[in-house]
Amino acid sequence: MIELIIGAVLLSLLIYGIFIEPHLMKVRHVKIAQKQNLKIAHFTDTHFAWHTTSRRFKKFARNIANEQPDLIIFSGDLFDKVALAKNRDWTDLLTILSELKAPLGKFAILGNHDFDDEKSSRFVEEFLEKAGFVLLKNSSVVKDDLSISGVDDWREGRPDFELEPIDATFSLLALHEPDTILDMETIKEFDLILSGHSHGGQIRIGNWRLRNKGSSSADAGLYQLNDRTKLYVNRGIGLTFLPIRFGVPPEIVYYYI
Repeated sequence: MIELIIGAVLLSLLIYGIFIEPHLMKVRHVKIAQKQNLKIAHFTDTHFAWHTTSRRFKKFARNIANEQPDLIIFSGDLFDKVALAKNRDWTDLLTILSELKAPLGKFAILGNHDFDDEKSSRFVEEFLEKAGFVLLKNSSVVKDDLSISGVDDWREGRPDFELEPIDATFSLLALHEPDTILDMETIKEFDLILSGHSHGGQIRIGNWRLRNKGSSSADAGLYQLNDRTKLYVNRGIGLTFLPIRFGVPPEIVYYYI
């Protein structure tokens, strides 16, 4: 009898982790500063594949439209496997991403899953550019006295660890793996750093979580790195390795600066 109860509980948890939690949407609002009265939308790690379709992203797109952010940031891992994504029709996804709007623009960086077997990220770069995103690859721009910077992927790309913000009232840095901050030499020059990659563990029970290379220093939520700089690790939207989420529902985050 006990074995049957335990088996039923485990089966229920498995069903929840596969069929329910991955389809949820957690919306977070994080107050960072009171400098410019701007709202920034941040999503990451969509990992579009057979288990995470463009249809699942539609509720996130609707939420962004309703929130009307001033700026949109995507911090990498668009597809789960680029080699497989190249052979699929993503017209619907391209339309959804193209319809995302923000007056100060929408910007993206690359993640480790954005590279194919030949270590090229061109397919993802072209896809994001067609969708209207400005790719920040070891570069910085200024919008409305806001410096927006992005570095290349820490694991698969060639990140510039000496990248500096352009002089502005507030400086934002987007990077994929949180551990990139361990090598960045200019951390103290940024006010807010946005990252993803960890999925918050993807399966998280209490303090235990699945771990991946690149998120040993930080894995979920807001961190104060120094007197000036804050880091937020977004738990992401999609799935990788296992088609399961448990304890860390997909999230989209809005920052107020």
